[in-house]
Amino acid sequence: MIFIFGTRRKALVLATISMACRNGHTAAHRLMKFTYWFTLFFIPVIPMQKKFQITCIQCGLTQVMPKQNAEELIANVRNSNVQGAQGQDPVSAPIPLATVNPNNSLPPAGWYKDPTQENVMRYWDGNQWTESITNSQQ
Repeated sequence: MIFIFGTRRKALVLATISMACRNGHTAAHRLMKFTYWFTLFFIPVIPMQKKFQITCIQCGLTQVMPKQNAEELIANVRNSNVQGAQGQDPVSAPIPLATVNPNNSLPPAGWYKDPTQENVMRYWDGNQWTESITNSQQ
């Protein structure tokens, strides 16, 4: 039996941004837009749904992001002197590697697994790692 209709997902990398991860380290994050299409004879015809997600390249933590937050993040990158494609929709224009730390992207102060040592907890003061460490009991 041959199917003449179906669905397809297309992925677009919008940006690669260096920022603090929720797991307590700073790493590159990939912001992606997924568009789900209704297809007819394997040809995308109607876009059905769009989703945005951000993935930490170091640990693989993936979070779904609302469209408004994704657009704000892209605008922050553009406003920090990153050359982007002018005159294009901020969501569809690709952005080169940039360093951005919006105030709400840093994890709160506290004890986290040390990104450089196993079985060690290091204190994050909200902006940077401190010299305070302790052995983790796990």
